[in-house]
Amino acid sequence: MIKKYKALRLIGTIYKIIGAIILVVTIIGAVGSCISGLLGGALLSGFANQLSLNASPTDSGGMAIVGIISGFVILLWGLIAGVTTFAMGEGVYLLIDIEENTRASASLPQKE
Repeated sequence: MIKKYKALRLIGTIYKIIGAIILVVTIIGAVGSCISGLLGGALLSGFANQLSLNASPTDSGGMAIVGIISGFVILLWGLIAGVTTFAMGEGVYLLIDIEENTRASASLPQKE
């Protein structure tokens, strides 16, 4: 069978690659956000102690919670965006496969 729609296949592949890149960047960003929240809270409390400010231990804990929550939000939205983009690429391939199956079944001899 002749492969048609090379441009559509390329577009589907590009969507799938972009979806995978979004997923990888999302995971890195979520982990980075959690780590920066944890380290930022510890750094902030250490800096406050050096300056003899009245910093409570909950300040660093609050930063850690903010980092974890922002990491979760980044992960959630990134997963939605990455999976949706990947699914768009799969949808293009699905439409191509439907066309190929329709063409193959139309070329079969009809029995009556």
